Amino acid sequence: MSTATQTPPSFTTKLSPGWSLALGVLLLIAGVAALLYPVVAAVAAALYVGWFALIAGVIAIAIAIKTRAEPEFGWRLLVGVVYLALGFLLVANPIAGAASLALIVGALLAVAGVVEIVLAFRVKPHKGWGWLLANGIVSIGLAILIAIGWPLESLVLIGYLVGFQIIFCGVARIALGMGARDATPAPKPGA
Repeated sequence: MSTATQTPPSFTTKLSPGWSLALGVLLLIAGVAALLYPVVAAVAAALYVGWFALIAGVIAIAIAIKTRAEPEFGWRLLVGVVYLALGFLLVANPIAGAASLALIVGALLAVAGVVEIVLAFRVKPHKGWGWLLANGIVSIGLAILIAIGWPLESLVLIGYLVGFQIIFCGVARIALGMGARDATPAPKPGA
């Protein structure tokens, strides 16, 4: 086995450090704004998902119509109609849509919590099983808090999740831009 260091693979496209850093800063600002105004961020997220679903529904229906001779026509058409219906519901009432997203997050946390607790007891003699148990209990606790605070506090939760996600995207963009800037060879003096 060789212990020689290998160079990491390079990107196939040139990264623009300046644009990446600028986008990262804008994302950070947007993320902080989402944390300051979480209900607005939740409604904006519901509208974003709604418009995306509407566009996806139109595209799915167009593809279904173009390929109507194929055996999956009915399923493709059904998927398009479901996307359209979901998009329409989210765009028509984004507050209810954001509250529904919170219920989905709560349900996922509850299921994940139960799975973690069961897994913890299955691996109980092994080191670290208590962390699985604690994670399961915390997940179920968070799911209960979402259910208790639904629907108003759930809008705040979705807004915070959106805000933190945008902030992490901004940090990643800044890191990518700084890495690209550091990887850009400096001009040689006198050349």
